[in-house]
Amino acid sequence: MTPRYFPRNVRPTDADRLVPLFSALSYPASTERIRARLERLGQDPTYEAWVVEDSRWELVGFAAGHLLFPIEDDVPAAQLIALVTAEHARGQGVGAALCSAFERWATGRGAARAQLNSGERRSEAHDFYSGRGYTASGVRFSKRLADASR
Repeated sequence: MTPRYFPRNVRPTDADRLVPLFSALSYPASTERIRARLERLGQDPTYEAWVVEDSRWELVGFAAGHLLFPIEDDVPAAQLIALVTAEHARGQGVGAALCSAFERWATGRGAARAQLNSGERRSEAHDFYSGRGYTASGVRFSKRLADASR
């Protein structure tokens, strides 16, 4: 039987337990940096983040969303800006629970659509998102504007 997971809002005190999940996302960061980011985002009502704990109180998933106000539409959209499940917990419903939390949050804030970015080589992630009704659209371009050490 697959366990049921209940995401909760992230807290800055979760920072030390988020280090391995951020590393798995290829966003390595120290406890202090993660805590500072969570505190900063916690002050902005257009952001929200969630975690999932397993029965041993280990964090096995993290997700974050951001509300957008597109120029081409009269209603907000929401972007899933991060989603990661601990490798040993994949396929158990953690990602689905986090996506559902994000989608409920977005809908509750009036978002008409949800969007996300996913790395080109993340075929398992692409299958996961497709299975949840997301469709591939467009190409993302990015450009670094400042020194990353700031």
